[in-house]
Amino acid sequence: MLLCVLLVAAAALTVGYFKLNGRLDHVNLDQYLGGDRPSQNSSLSEVRSPGDPYAGRAMNILVLGSDSRAGANAGVSNDVNDGERSDTTFIAHVAADRTRVDLLSIPRDTLITIPACVFPDGSKIPQAGWTKQKFNSAFAYGSTGKGTLASGVACTIRAVEAMSGVRIDGYVVVDFAGFVQIVDAIGGVDLYLPCAVKSAEANNLSLPAGVNHLDGETATNYARARKGVGLGDGSDLGRIQRQQVLFESIAHKALGLNFFTNIGTLYGFVGSVADAVTTDLGSVVQLAGFAYSLRDMNGAAMTFATIPYKDAGDGANVLLDLAKDKPFWNALAKDTPLADAVNPPAASPSVTPSGGVPTTPAPTPTDAAPTEPPPVVVTGPSGTMTLPPGVLSAPAGQCH
Repeated sequence: MLLCVLLVAAAALTVGYFKLNGRLDHVNLDQYLGGDRPSQNSSLSEVRSPGDPYAGRAMNILVLGSDSRAGANAGVSNDVNDGERSDTTFIAHVAADRTRVDLLSIPRDTLITIPACVFPDGSKIPQAGWTKQKFNSAFAYGSTGKGTLASGVACTIRAVEAMSGVRIDGYVVVDFAGFVQIVDAIGGVDLYLPCAVKSAEANNLSLPAGVNHLDGETATNYARARKGVGLGDGSDLGRIQRQQVLFESIAHKALGLNFFTNIGTLYGFVGSVADAVTTDLGSVVQLAGFAYSLRDMNGAAMTFATIPYKDAGDGANVLLDLAKDKPFWNALAKDTPLADAVNPPAASPSVTPSGGVPTTPAPTPTDAAPTEPPPVVVTGPSGTMTLPPGVLSAPAGQCH
C-alpha cells in the first residue's frame, strides 16, 4: 500500500515538476566560498533512503531568517527598517543515519571578525578584517552595495566556518513572507503562553495567556518580537529561546502530517516551501527526497541549543565562550549527538581488573528508537494543567 502511495505521489510531482522547480529559488555559492574551508564531515552511514541526494552522509545546513522588509515582507512587518540582516541563524545538523536533527543557534549579537568575503564581481567587501562586529553584520556587509543575497549568505557561511571549524554543506534562507507561507502550509501551530504577550514593534502583536493557535502571520510576528509585555528583558538572547520553542512546535507539526496520503496537500506543501525559500540544496525533487529520508524521525530526536557565550562587557553584545564551545562544534563536525554536549553523560565508574589498570566499561549499545517526550505539565493562572499532545510551552521565565 505504501509503495502505491509513493508511486502516485511521484507521478503527481513529476507532472508538476517543471512548474514547481521554477518556483524554487536555487542559488549556488561556490564562486564566493573558495577552497580554504574546513573538511567535510567524515561520518558515513549505510542507511539509504530513495531519492535522498545526500544519502549516507551527515549534513550541516545553515538556516538564515532574513529581516528584509522588501516586497511581500512589508505586508508582514509594519516597521520601516532599511537593509537586510540575518536576525535568526542556526545550523541544522542532519545525522548521517537520519535518526536525529540537531539545531544550534548563533546569537546575532556575537562579536566576530569579518572574514575576507567577496562581491559577485570578485572584489573584497570593504569591511573584511574589521573586528568586534556583530555576527549578523556579515550578511549585511556581503549583501549591500555591490552585493546580493548570495554574497551575503556566503559571507555568513565564511564567518561560521571561521569561528567553528565546521564545514557548512548547504543553506536555506527564509524571509518574513516565506515563513508565513510555511506555517500556513502545515495549518498553523499551537503554543502555550504562560502569560500574555504584546509587542507594538511586531505588527501590534497581542496574544492572551494560555494555548494560542498561531497562523503564519501571527507566528512570524511572534518569532521576531523582541520588546514588549511577556517578552523578558527584550534581548535577542531571550528571543532565541522563544524562537526555538516555536521552531520545535513547527517541526513536531510537520513530522506528524502524512503528506503522502493526500496528493493535493503534498503538492500544495511542496509548492509553498518552493515559494518560500532560497537554497543550494537541489531541485524540488531532491529536496523532497532529502525530507523523505527523515520520515521515521520523531520530535524526541531533535535537540535545540545555543552555542555557549559570555557577556562582552558592553551591556549589549556577547562573545563566544571558547572554554565551553568546543564540544558543541565537535558534535556538528563529527556527527555525534548535540545532546551530549548540552548535558554531558555521567562518567561510568571505573573497574580495576586484577592487573591494576583502571578501565571504563563500554556503553551498552541500543537500537531502540527515541520515544516521544512525556506530556508537558504547566502551572498557569487557573492552576496546573497538562498541555494537549504536541503543544509546547514558551519560556515561563520571560513573564515580566
